[in-house]
Amino acid sequence: MVDRDSKEGSSEPPASLERPFRLFAVEQRVLAQNVDGKVIDIGAMNSKNGEFCACMDSGDIATEPKRSPELALKALAGKLSFDYLDGLFTSEREAEVSGRLQDYPSVEFELDED
Repeated sequence: MVDRDSKEGSSEPPASLERPFRLFAVEQRVLAQNVDGKVIDIGAMNSKNGEFCACMDSGDIATEPKRSPELALKALAGKLSFDYLDGLFTSEREAEVSGRLQDYPSVEFELDED
């Protein structure tokens, strides 16, 4: 007889609860979009001498200077937790954007809900 419970428990990883997000650099601002399509303004995108730095409006989260807006957004995404970003989507009102978000520098990433 095969003990399926112990075999399945050891060979399969636990179900992941990752949620997709996108960050955009739009006219010196950092916007975030969740899976529901809600877009909020979460920080500033500063540029100086051809380098870009993303800085959150709330908290002390900021990136080191990077060579492009995309690299700054990627670095910022690595500093965010699901609880922090999800809390911002709950408390912030939707941002108004002129133009198409797809035309701006962006990064896609996932955060684990655990």
